Amino acid sequence: MADRVPLLSGFGDTPWHRRRWVVPAIIAGVAATAVISLTVGAHLSTPALLPTSEAPAGISREAFEHGLDVCRQLSNAGRDFHPAVRTRNPRFEVEPPENRPKPVLLKNAKLLDGDGTLKENVDIYLKDGLIVDIGESLSVNGEYNVIDVEGRYVTPGLVDQHSHMGVDQWPGFRGTADTNEMSSTPLVPMVRSIDGFDVMDPAIKIINSGGVTTSLVLPGSGNLMGGEAFAFKHLLPTSNSAEDMLVNYGMNETEGKQWRWMKMACGENAKRFYGGKGIMPASRLGEGWLFRSRFQDALKFVQAQDDWCLRANLAQATKKDAHKYFTDRIPEDYLHESLGALLRHDIKLNVHCYEPEDLEMMIRTSHEFGFKISTFHHALEAYMVADKLARENISVAIFASHWAFKKEGYESSVHAGKIHTEAGVTLAYKSDHPVLNAQHLIHEASKAHHFGLPAHHAISSVTKNPADRLGLGWRIGRVKPGYDADVVVWDRYPLELAAHPLKVYVDGYETVSLPFTAQSEPKAKSKKSMSLVDGSSFSNGEKYCAANKKNVQAQHKEFTITNIGKLIADEATEIIDAEIVISGGIVKCVGAKGVCKPSGVVYDLEGGYVVPGGVAGATQLGLIEIPSEAGTQDGTVVAGPPDGVKAADGLRTGNSKVMDAVFKAGVTTSYTVPKSSGMIAGLSALFAVGGEKYGEALITKESALHVGIGEPFKNSGAFASISSQIGALRKILFGEIVNLGKPANRTDSAFLRVLRGEIPLAVTTANSEDILKILDLKAEVEAALPDGARLPVTLVGGAEAWFVADEIAAAGVPLLLKPARCTPSPWEARRCRVPGSRPTAAEILLKAGVDLSIGVDLDEGVRELFFEAGWVHADAVTYPSLITEKDAIGLVSWKVAKALGGVDAVEKGVGKILEGKRASFVAFDGSPLVFGSDVQLVVDGKQVLCSPVQP
Repeated sequence: MADRVPLLSGFGDTPWHRRRWVVPAIIAGVAATAVISLTVGAHLSTPALLPTSEAPAGISREAFEHGLDVCRQLSNAGRDFHPAVRTRNPRFEVEPPENRPKPVLLKNAKLLDGDGTLKENVDIYLKDGLIVDIGESLSVNGEYNVIDVEGRYVTPGLVDQHSHMGVDQWPGFRGTADTNEMSSTPLVPMVRSIDGFDVMDPAIKIINSGGVTTSLVLPGSGNLMGGEAFAFKHLLPTSNSAEDMLVNYGMNETEGKQWRWMKMACGENAKRFYGGKGIMPASRLGEGWLFRSRFQDALKFVQAQDDWCLRANLAQATKKDAHKYFTDRIPEDYLHESLGALLRHDIKLNVHCYEPEDLEMMIRTSHEFGFKISTFHHALEAYMVADKLARENISVAIFASHWAFKKEGYESSVHAGKIHTEAGVTLAYKSDHPVLNAQHLIHEASKAHHFGLPAHHAISSVTKNPADRLGLGWRIGRVKPGYDADVVVWDRYPLELAAHPLKVYVDGYETVSLPFTAQSEPKAKSKKSMSLVDGSSFSNGEKYCAANKKNVQAQHKEFTITNIGKLIADEATEIIDAEIVISGGIVKCVGAKGVCKPSGVVYDLEGGYVVPGGVAGATQLGLIEIPSEAGTQDGTVVAGPPDGVKAADGLRTGNSKVMDAVFKAGVTTSYTVPKSSGMIAGLSALFAVGGEKYGEALITKESALHVGIGEPFKNSGAFASISSQIGALRKILFGEIVNLGKPANRTDSAFLRVLRGEIPLAVTTANSEDILKILDLKAEVEAALPDGARLPVTLVGGAEAWFVADEIAAAGVPLLLKPARCTPSPWEARRCRVPGSRPTAAEILLKAGVDLSIGVDLDEGVRELFFEAGWVHADAVTYPSLITEKDAIGLVSWKVAKALGGVDAVEKGVGKILEGKRASFVAFDGSPLVFGSDVQLVVDGKQVLCSPVQP
């Protein structure tokens, strides 16, 4: 139809973003008087831009001059520039002269630069906050400190493009929660993260200890337009000033473009929060309209400024006392200023978006209004439209493997980074701190490398790429002369599991210094994939085994794995050059080469490893698929008798993307606990993660009775305080002691079964003081039990357990350390011993004699259980003999079963490889404890999964 309005235009046939730059072009043109004289007559005749006479009361000369100055600034908006040769880093002057460090000469480095290039035997000279020189056998003058890094790897300081440190602090308090301004509107582009930034956040130093030297601190994603972000250096000034931490501190107008940054968000968050309050948006449709409406208002503001500037420049060129011809000052309004700067391309826009429909909505809006999107953040499904992002020159800042926490992240892929780089998309990995501990930013790049991202892209993803997208790639993200002296010396190859900085420099200031430990070379893995002895291929069909868990059948009753470089069966059995025979899902024979008689299909592991299947402790696998979607969950235990709540009754096996990923990673069993909002959760169930049917998957219906002590378990009922929680637990236990002499009955409570020693009491708590109270209660109850009986207690969580390691060991109580890498995020865990501490929490616990096992905090992370074991193993540099390779495997297998399942689980072969028991193990082509080793086989009962690929 002739009167149809174009879909993606403003009012009329020409989109606004094409029309709005006409005025600035004229403004630039009127700078020359000759051009003005040619232009004025034409413009003043049709129609006049200026009044023909003075206004009755014009604005002041000062107001007019101020307006002209604003116009000059606006005409330069978006112009990127920096000096060709940089001789000054103003940030070095953030400290008084007496606090400034001497120059430093780092000698004999392996320089792994931001572009991934490697140079060996390199010296790096740092002076006055700058990298001054790089080369072999440098000779420098003056006083300086020499540090021989002895061939260790050196990289640029890491750059985190998405952090909330300083506005979402550790420990987390309501009083310091300043990430989002979520009140009456989802449109707050005018608020600023610096206004809530607290330099006292302990996370700033902890993050820096992981090699991060620059962080972009963004507002949160609760609003569509969240506000302005600020980039901070991880150098805490003695002034305790947030402004003194800014990347752009002390810069003058000639020292480079001082970019601004902004955060926006689309998708689930805003519509969930505001829609739930009856405020728009309640849908993505509403989100799209609100964006366009607010940009329309901002564009009118920009146009009003441009109109004023055009008239003012014309008046200045043609009228005496030009200010007298104006009745209005230049439009200035903080409500619109930040969006105006975005429309003028003076702000780097960072947009939280996950799914293709959200990404495309934002791209459409950017085309309509003419602004630029620098980076899509999170963007876990952006790999599906990677080609489009490459065409638009929009980068992504993503997680490596954090996923499935809500619908938007459910279809993510660990291969996304590789897909993006192959499509030409600029890739960054980020922390979203404190969602992920930004101390482990390098770990995100390392995981991506493990899943196929080339090493040079992995290094660039946390150095050069985010620096470039912040508009700071001319001064950070690389180790080159003239760049900021942000440098990291690593204890090992940075992409190796558990790599940790030994020295960190920010603007030439040493912020981290640890003793140089013995260097470790990357552990070599078998370069050969598994094959069949007869030379047949098993990867393209299901004659021998299945490539997907859902299709697994009992393809063969018997099979053999031979040429196993190392087989770890249990705490007492480690066999070199081993073989194993499986018959009907049962381990028929395990031993050194020649001990077993091969039968059935024979797999040649080509020197790889076979270890017990991982055992996930105290998870909610099978009860919760997507935490933010109630329809995918069993639900939450609010109140009820402890003997009436069993995880087995809510368990759903099979048809789960999360459990599929866990199984493919070699984690074959899980102790699953009911989700509870109070102290008593109920009885956990032990089940086979790969099971497709409930009856086949369930191993033990009632494994342990789970209770929780602490802040997370307070509710409005009888357990509203920690004292009432412990008091209630004492009352219940002593109340059941009187029933010990009675015959066992099906109606017996779970607490009575604990007192009989049939199942353990698993107590989840983080705080060291609460741990001591539980140990006291255990002793108190045992004093009342007949015949010297013991109360079987297992501790779960234990962020502060290292602080009372001796007491835990003396009480003989097992501990499931969960997570193994803690953070001081909750108040109750503020004594958490963060990773990188020497000695580590695990070392302290094991040295004290604690019966230790480990777990992960989030169920979607269970697929990385062997990574966590590898981290504990590699990080044990103070007492390495305490955590051997075999010990580390035990931390995630037989020791978990011992802690939560007792004798029953061990008898069923859980967490071990035992002849005559259910086969439940995983074969790797190298050590399971290092990045780069891939799963070759997952065996659980009659299921045989070949060469699984993570989603």
